[in-house]
Amino acid sequence: MSRRARPAKSMFSLLPVEFRISSIAGRGVFARRPFEPGEIVVAYAPRQRKVERTHPDAIAAARTKVTLLSDDGSVIIPDTRVPGGWLCNHSCNPNAALYASGTGRVQCTRAIPRGEEVTIFYGWVSYNDPLRDPCRCGAASCRGFMNFDLSDEDVDETHVVGGHYVGAEARLRERLVEYDEYLRSIGQEQVSATIIETLVRLKQRPRVR
Repeated sequence: MSRRARPAKSMFSLLPVEFRISSIAGRGVFARRPFEPGEIVVAYAPRQRKVERTHPDAIAAARTKVTLLSDDGSVIIPDTRVPGGWLCNHSCNPNAALYASGTGRVQCTRAIPRGEEVTIFYGWVSYNDPLRDPCRCGAASCRGFMNFDLSDEDVDETHVVGGHYVGAEARLRERLVEYDEYLRSIGQEQVSATIIETLVRLKQRPRVR
């Protein structure tokens, strides 16, 4: 008696995560099994392409905010027809982190039980647009907005010598220290460097008279 072949499972049914509607925003990524810190949860983009930062497609994709700057300086553009870690929502108390090395990956940073949404910290830095990215993560420690906004006043209070940040006036310094302490508490210290780099770039731009 011949045995009937079982229907092949779809690729996505074999993944340790599922992609479905989130209470935070749009679709999210949810754990199908428990994860421990250090485990890779999901690839950033199972299908993707890399282009130079100045490529028109990279600039266009950046407007949608669905891109990742790779460690090699190129930009990873996901094929959004295929779900992946790029669907992870932001949280002010994330349980995972996005790593830009290689093709990109989402990695667990604190225990994630089965069924919990996998969240990351976006770390966006904006300029003169403090209300740009409201946060709806629902965490007890939610800061209200996903973006850390820099203003003209912040730039004026920044001291740069020879193209390097050397300090800031008291008001801005206190703000940077407070945010740096928060970033350290969630393991996202690298965002502090992005803020400083942005301040230096803004400080050095030609002044419009």
